Amino acid sequence: MTAAPAKPRVRVPAGSRPMAAIPRASHHSADMAAQAVAGWMPPLLSPDAEWLYERDLSVARIRDLVRNDGWAQAAVDRMVDMTVGATFRLSAKPDAVALGIDQAEADALALRIEAKWRKYAQDPTFRADAERALPVVGLFGLAARELVATGEACAVLRWLPKAGWPFSTAVQMVDADRLSNPNNRADDDKIRGGVECDENGAAVAYHFRDGHPSDWFAGAKGNIWTRIERFETLGDWERPKVLHLFEKRRPGQRRGVSRLVAALVKQRLLAKYSEAEVKAAALNGSIVGAIYTQMGSEYAAEALGSDTGQQDWGAFNSERVKFYNDRRQMDEARFVTMFPSDRLDLNSTPRQVSGYPAFQKAFLQGFAASLGISYEQLSMDWTSTNYSSARAALNETWRTIQRLRAVIVWGFVQPVYAAWLEDAIDTGEVELPAGAPDFYDEPAAYSQAEWVGPGRGYVDPVKEAHAAIMRIKGGISTYEREAAEQGGDWILTLQQRKREQDAFREAGVPLGDDAAAAAPARAQPDEDSREDEEDRRPGDPEARAAA
Repeated sequence: MTAAPAKPRVRVPAGSRPMAAIPRASHHSADMAAQAVAGWMPPLLSPDAEWLYERDLSVARIRDLVRNDGWAQAAVDRMVDMTVGATFRLSAKPDAVALGIDQAEADALALRIEAKWRKYAQDPTFRADAERALPVVGLFGLAARELVATGEACAVLRWLPKAGWPFSTAVQMVDADRLSNPNNRADDDKIRGGVECDENGAAVAYHFRDGHPSDWFAGAKGNIWTRIERFETLGDWERPKVLHLFEKRRPGQRRGVSRLVAALVKQRLLAKYSEAEVKAAALNGSIVGAIYTQMGSEYAAEALGSDTGQQDWGAFNSERVKFYNDRRQMDEARFVTMFPSDRLDLNSTPRQVSGYPAFQKAFLQGFAASLGISYEQLSMDWTSTNYSSARAALNETWRTIQRLRAVIVWGFVQPVYAAWLEDAIDTGEVELPAGAPDFYDEPAAYSQAEWVGPGRGYVDPVKEAHAAIMRIKGGISTYEREAAEQGGDWILTLQQRKREQDAFREAGVPLGDDAAAAAPARAQPDEDSREDEEDRRPGDPEARAAA
């Protein structure tokens, strides 16, 4: 018997890869053989290469979804309502130290600036809008809507003097579809997606079509491009001319990408599925029953007087149709008269839709999460919500809203404000304190501001108002911060309270007990609050129940 050959021994030096013939990645994300990722080979592209080519079709589909799908439309509306809403108030904060003035002068300057801004922003004839259609908060809301829906918004600040109007700064909103390369030429290192950049990648100019490319009635305007520089240089001051609002997510990104892109396909499928379910349910409900004839072929031949019955079948069927023409309506408490040999079978099989609500909820939860809002806010379904869950959802949503609001402020709102303030100071509408520097020397110090948007809202007004009072008394918050969180202005509130107190005193009506108003009586906890309190108690369930 021949001995088996000895197995060769191979010594592998440390650091080498003996399994080179079967490549296995150190990270599962790069594994070529794993079943979960086999065939998954997405291209590694720059931010512009992965989006600009696909941008027009993606945006067209997003707009179609928002137009025709109620959930998508509601999602955009919720985001805009929470971010900008109906009010977006200026709280001017000129930097006293940088301007070399004392804080009292800075506060007085802030009040003058805010008064003139209200004159500009709340003009009932809409002279701040180049199209004379919206007030300033409406322009901010339109920019926010475009940002949420399509990922970007564009505007041009124009100089439009008007007789009897002290300000010449006007905002011209421009559809982002008009931003493109001149003559539809291919992207290069200098111009991508209509954005012209310098050697550092900073945008220096924008190329807009004179008309939307799909506006056939605009003639040749859709094929004519105008180059507009981003800033107009006035000494050391760069006055904004083009506002391009988008959330930059990658270095080198030139155009904005909508948050709806990630959920677009699934939401489209949900919309089609919902439409199919509604149509099927409507069809199922509209068919009351069916009428069947019980006449067999042999009986038909005998009844109609022929071997097959074919000769008189047409006449028989005509009589049958005529019989039912006047009997198609089945009124209440009425006997149904059937044609001889016919049978009525009522539709008693309900449409099975028990799994549809859960399926739809799962989809909407993912859709809401992709936008950064809660499922309850998107669907307006609060049936399974208690105080704790509502408060947690509000806190998480508020972080998203604060971030989105910051993007809108620094990319759109603040440039508009800075351009207007330069205009107002230059024309003398806003008077500077004695000894203060010129605006062009300290534009950042003059244009510092905070913007107060819609209020956060209350889940439990009594609890949260009491907590706000405790924060102020504890020195960890201020009246300004608490008022701003609910969309208010503490100065305006203080002034209004003074007017009300003066009116009460003049009328001889006693004022309420301020101490009682500041410390409201402890309200009885509702069922949700009691459940939350029990969850926080230590010990076993029996001990909690005994407590």
